[in-house]
Amino acid sequence: MFDPSEYDASELRSLAGDDADADVNLPPVEGSGYRPAAPDEPSRAQCERLVAIGGVDPAALGERPYLSAFPNAAAARRVGRDWIAYLVRTAGETATRDAIDRYRALGWLGEDAAATLDARVADAVAALDPGDGELDRADHLLSFAHVVRLLGVDD
Repeated sequence: MFDPSEYDASELRSLAGDDADADVNLPPVEGSGYRPAAPDEPSRAQCERLVAIGGVDPAALGERPYLSAFPNAAAARRVGRDWIAYLVRTAGETATRDAIDRYRALGWLGEDAAATLDARVADAVAALDPGDGELDRADHLLSFAHVVRLLGVDD
């Protein structure tokens, strides 16, 4: 399983612009109640490519929401903390909370997982120097990598 902390968003920019076929098929959005990706979010093909590059078994993703509940494990807390810290340092509190809502709407996160992550934002803002940038497609693709990583953490 790959570790999102090993990825740099700048490295993902090349993938973020590449919709090449990855021989991985994620569950479709159509008819599921989740909205399709917006233009600044990773496409389904880009997410599939990340899963293929990371050597992750696509079956591990299951159905949407991919991460319905946040795993109750120390490793998961570390991944979640690192993820929220990255988002806060990059774009600040409001954009981080908005991103969590977007990931819930896309079906990457379930209500429990989204609430767990959202509850950590205030602590990150208090402890870090929040950024004032914007999250781009590569940042969202890195977030998807965190979701996939959390799926590999045992409770």
